[in-house]
Amino acid sequence: MSSLEKINDVHVHLGPSSVINQKLLDDDLLKFRKTYGIDHIALMTLDIDIDKNNLKIIELSKTYNFIHGLFWIQKHRIQNDVEILKKEIDNGIIGVKFHGVFENLPVTAEQYVPILEVLNQKKSALLIHCGRYKDGHRDSNSSYLHGIEIAEKYPHIKIILAHMGGNDTSVVKKAIQASENIPNISLDTSGISTPYRVEYAIEKIGAKRILFGSDFPWCSFRGMFYGVEDALIDEKEKDLILRKNFLKIIEH
Repeated sequence: MSSLEKINDVHVHLGPSSVINQKLLDDDLLKFRKTYGIDHIALMTLDIDIDKNNLKIIELSKTYNFIHGLFWIQKHRIQNDVEILKKEIDNGIIGVKFHGVFENLPVTAEQYVPILEVLNQKKSALLIHCGRYKDGHRDSNSSYLHGIEIAEKYPHIKIILAHMGGNDTSVVKKAIQASENIPNISLDTSGISTPYRVEYAIEKIGAKRILFGSDFPWCSFRGMFYGVEDALIDEKEKDLILRKNFLKIIEH
């Protein structure tokens, strides 16, 4: 798809969804990888069969060196998840996926402190779903502002604000501005089909803190790819976003 080397994708979902019909099953991963010229994949579950898919992702991460698991944490089983993460981080799992809409809590809620402490200690990744609800206001359980707070409190966690902090251009711009001086925050391009948002991010925080994410199968892989490819940026910046920045997330 690109003149660059193979793409690294930081936002791919396994399993079915309660909202969309498309799904990526573990048997499809090799075909998905080959079709789109992908090297490394950060893999997380969708919202159905979370426990089952979390375990499947652990298994896949150990089976394939190109799969790097993001474990979906849930408030009703924090202690269990803490123990799993202590064992599995650096053993295929690279961190955690948090979705405040499904949890009906922000990531800053006290319940998640034990998880955050493990991630900080292990210098692992935390990918946070960020939405445009209430224009990114703190009252939203998917506000980028909660990610900012966590990044400042836990400087060793590699925070990834999914959907560039909120998907909507006005929210994305606010998230980028708020992240400008917080080096452990990156933004992924999942859901971003408007190249201007990528251009704006590079202008404000540089290309080294932007990660390509497709949000497949929720989003079109090609649609997300061209949101970066069509941006008015140079090839070196595209190479960072589409490939090299991912490697910093998986390094120990």
